[in-house]
Amino acid sequence: MQELLTRLQEICGKEHVSDALVDRMTYRRDCGPTPGGLPGYITRPESVEEVVELVKVANEFKTPLFMWGRATTFVDFGIGEGCIVLALDLLNNFEIDLQNQVVTADAGVIWHALDSEINKLGWELACPGGGGMFSATVGGTVAYNAVPHAITEYGITADQVIALEVVMPDGTIVNTGSAANDAAGNIAIERGANGPDLAGLFIGSCGTMGIITKATLRLRRIPEIEKFLFYAFDELEQIVEAVEAIQQQEAATFVIGIFGGPMPVDIVGNYFLHVIIRDSYINADARYQVCKITCEAFKGRTQDSKATELYCTGHMFSWLRNVGPDAYYSNRPYYCPEVAGFLPTNALKEAIPAVHNYIDSHKKEWDQHGIRTKGLDVYFSRNAAYLWVDTLYPENVPEAHEYGLKVREDIAELLFSQWMSPGGIVAGIAPYIMDKLGNTYLLMQKLKETLDPNNILNPGILCLGGEPAKSAILKMVDGKDHPALDADANLIFQCLRCAFCFDVSWVGEGHKCPSYAYGSLESHSARGRISIARAILEGELVYDEDVADRIFSCTLCGACSEHCLKQLDIQDIYQAMREDLAAKGLTPKGLKHVVELTLAEHNPFDKEAETRLDWLKDKSRVDVKAKTAYFVGCTPSFSKRTMARGGAELLNKLGVDYTISSDEWCCGHPLMAAGERQKAAELMVHNIETYQALGVERIVFTCTGCYETFKKEMPKVLGKPLPFETLHLVELVAEEIEEGRVTFEPMPGGVVITYHDPCTLGRGLGVYEAPRKIIEAIPGTRLAEMPRNQGDSFCCGAGAFVRYDFPELTETAGKDRWAEAVETEANLLLTSCPACLGQFQLMRTGSKDPLQVMDLVNLVNKQIIVEETTN
Repeated sequence: MQELLTRLQEICGKEHVSDALVDRMTYRRDCGPTPGGLPGYITRPESVEEVVELVKVANEFKTPLFMWGRATTFVDFGIGEGCIVLALDLLNNFEIDLQNQVVTADAGVIWHALDSEINKLGWELACPGGGGMFSATVGGTVAYNAVPHAITEYGITADQVIALEVVMPDGTIVNTGSAANDAAGNIAIERGANGPDLAGLFIGSCGTMGIITKATLRLRRIPEIEKFLFYAFDELEQIVEAVEAIQQQEAATFVIGIFGGPMPVDIVGNYFLHVIIRDSYINADARYQVCKITCEAFKGRTQDSKATELYCTGHMFSWLRNVGPDAYYSNRPYYCPEVAGFLPTNALKEAIPAVHNYIDSHKKEWDQHGIRTKGLDVYFSRNAAYLWVDTLYPENVPEAHEYGLKVREDIAELLFSQWMSPGGIVAGIAPYIMDKLGNTYLLMQKLKETLDPNNILNPGILCLGGEPAKSAILKMVDGKDHPALDADANLIFQCLRCAFCFDVSWVGEGHKCPSYAYGSLESHSARGRISIARAILEGELVYDEDVADRIFSCTLCGACSEHCLKQLDIQDIYQAMREDLAAKGLTPKGLKHVVELTLAEHNPFDKEAETRLDWLKDKSRVDVKAKTAYFVGCTPSFSKRTMARGGAELLNKLGVDYTISSDEWCCGHPLMAAGERQKAAELMVHNIETYQALGVERIVFTCTGCYETFKKEMPKVLGKPLPFETLHLVELVAEEIEEGRVTFEPMPGGVVITYHDPCTLGRGLGVYEAPRKIIEAIPGTRLAEMPRNQGDSFCCGAGAFVRYDFPELTETAGKDRWAEAVETEANLLLTSCPACLGQFQLMRTGSKDPLQVMDLVNLVNKQIIVEETTN
């Protein structure tokens, strides 16, 4: 509806509103297993005032709003057909108040990013994150009332909420607790103030009663020490009674039990207990002894607690089973959301056997559909057990998908009918619990009708204001129109939609994904692009210019793959889509021209091939037989010739016997970025044959794009190992330093250096230590790291030739990274990539900052002292 679209754009701005199918498709499901309806509009308000106006418009047009934080929980098929998605992630400011021991955060603030900032002050959120909360938003976590880590001592999310700011279904704004007192300045210090605890109305109501736009949360000083215990038990009664004793003595901060699913690796037992204690040194020792004596009194056998520590510090559930994330998460099918809830600790003696009996009695059907138990685990609260049952199934098999949902239904009915109440009610399990709530459910319905007569806010969630919206489970369509993507279908269906790929948890404020920072909507993020890929596989989208825009506006920086919970190589999905798009003639104009130039003269710079070595005065090493080759690359050869010369001069100083081929062609990187796999293969084969003819056994690089193409892409494309050893010149120099053959002239004046990790050299190939070893070895320098460094390094924006078609993306990312470098107060910005070097030189040209820019190899060449010549 054009009128509604116009009104939404007037409120949020055109850049934050979309009705494009490719965008709407990426907002139709959270971590749950079943998609909801297809939303009609996506909006991203930047202020509470904009939220208010959106609510008013929604009422006017009788069009429901669906709240979207990071969609990292399992609300499951709740999005209504044609609704307005209200994505709140741009509400992302917060204020830390240590005097009152609270923090007030907007709804869109990422939970762990907030905790990271508070940690710098020696404090932490009283309700710890972890698991899905690691990348969840504050608003969504409170609205869902998530059950976090450390509930044994600290409680659930609701226990640590002091006050809320909420936009009601009619657009009015209310504050809860002491913050409601306008005359006193809305100071949020106590929750149960001014009469009824209205915060409790909105906590756990999943956005059905009001839109949480701000939350005030309790803070706590970071404890002095953490201690860990890990025990194995043979009998169910033993582990349950041990936990009850620990709870009664308030001895542990967090107790986690494993009651089924995969058994911990290399440990004998039937049931397992992890115990975490966080306290002062004195108190922690005392509590540790209590837990130890208690577990052993109930015949628990002590195990190496390193797995417990890794779980606690790394937030990786696999360590609960004494195994790293590779074996536990990789290549797993998508999982059905857990059936989870609270029950008396002692009731586990009945509930656990009942679940096992259900699983055993359905073994034939489970085997038929590939169903597996991911976990039958318990987070223990102060006096109860929070049991969660996860089942895995291959979601790309519709029959297994349908059966997986029935498994959830069966387990929900089994547990909710006898022992358990959910920790948070979501759409997927609401049909199995709401009618069991009796008059409580009737009261909730009455409240919904009274507060939201138009059913504007999240109708259907919690079975309030209608039934949950649910779409059909789709089969994959014939892959003839997307053959490359079809080959990666299994990889696509493994995405958990956890949002680890583009949130900011690890590094505080700032983006990970330069494309998402530029593109504004999820379709420019890794999770969104995987949603697009899946929609194509299932026939809901076809390749068109909109899809091409989203796929090619990616710098291929690899930040998404670096932080993927399941450790998926997401770039393989992007590559497949680029190949399909190229086959359909949908390569963007600028990148297509790069392809044409590269094929014509074997370089993307529109330069004659015979001028490739014009930078080289001494041609004595050209086309000579040697075991080492210097692959210069197109950018150093034609654009950044100081890098080309610096690399050759450095090899000479190191005494390396090397060759340079006059018949070097482009490595194929531009063609791979354009999806032209077969054309890239032709260049790759040529270069391999050229250097084999020269007797080369090792190739060294200054261009990180060429290095990554040779080492990582060529074996994939050609289907066989590379016949050469490969390394970057910074790695070679680091080796020489290690061997004591290289030192450096001091840099006068005490130079402060900051180093930018190129995406290709860093995340692409894992080279982080070598550049830092070199910098640390240069006298008179000090390294000042940017907040986003090594695996978290933010892309400069110059990757994958996006500059030619998305110049604003390149400029946005470049300015962001340049500002981060300037803030280190360094004198010199170093990098090891010609594309990054060129980008930073452009940024420096447009600024008044005194920060200098230089390639690391050139600095090494300038300062190096070779103690002993190598052969």
